[in-house]
Amino acid sequence: IGEVWRAVQDGRGATLVVEEDFDVPARIDPTGRHLTIADNSTDPDVVDDAVDEAIEAVIAMGGKVVFVESGALAVHQRIALITRY
Repeated sequence: IGEVWRAVQDGRGATLVVEEDFDVPARIDPTGRHLTIADNSTDPDVVDDAVDEAIEAVIAMGGKVVFVESGALAVHQRIALITRY
């Protein structure tokens, strides 16, 4: 998720492929470029679903999102990104 997050924030996401039920609570650093996975999604400084934030960013930047079955991307840690460059 960390590498995908940085590439998405850089505007390099052409196609985001993500498992349907994948979500990640995370803390985002002040630069907006780095994620730290959080244990508790209810902590005040935690984004409850960084995957959803990445999905929205890809779409906002003209990319597309493809959802796949749970387990289909196990070898890729449940998320993958095809980059523009």
